[in-house]
Amino acid sequence: MRQLASKLATVFGFFLFFAIIFSYQFRILLALTMETIFSPIVGLKFHYLVLIMALLTALYSNLIQKYTVDYKRLKELQSKVSQYQKEYIDAVKKKNQYKLKQLEQKKDEIRLMQSELMGMQFKPMAYTFIVSIPIWAWLWERAYLSYRNLKFGEPILEGFNLKNELFELTSPFLGSIHVYDFVLIFPWWLFWYLLCSIMFGQIFKKILKVGV
Repeated sequence: MRQLASKLATVFGFFLFFAIIFSYQFRILLALTMETIFSPIVGLKFHYLVLIMALLTALYSNLIQKYTVDYKRLKELQSKVSQYQKEYIDAVKKKNQYKLKQLEQKKDEIRLMQSELMGMQFKPMAYTFIVSIPIWAWLWERAYLSYRNLKFGEPILEGFNLKNELFELTSPFLGSIHVYDFVLIFPWWLFWYLLCSIMFGQIFKKILKVGV
């Protein structure tokens, strides 16, 4: 039963990921749902809201990694696969046919280990998507709708409680900007989210001793 639940959660996580990419309607539905859930804090300046969401997702993802990954087994598998690859490369360089034949007999076992490794890495990612994807969709749509309203006068979709002044700030080196203004190839708010997420991620990793 637990294994089935794990598989369903993994499938659902990746479904969310691809659904927000290919379906605008689904993305809006997710964003409106999050708008309702987080209605008590939508009055905050947007960069503070992003910071809070980065903190939540960093905490959640570290908890997922801590309790879904067997790090002892992970390191054991990585060590065995790495050792096999080193031995194989060395045998090829030295044209050691006897060693290559021995290693060939272990190939199926190594493939199973690599498959297990991939599963161990994908599982926490899929679980993280279940919380992170709705938050990303929500933040993206809020910033985008405010930007389009401010710059082009487009109406804000019903259900979103937006005040454009909450999306404007003064940034070092950039001056007064809207959080959706692009810096290189990404909106400013996304850079801010990634920076906060990395910072909080490292803090929670140490506190929770993830990977130890």
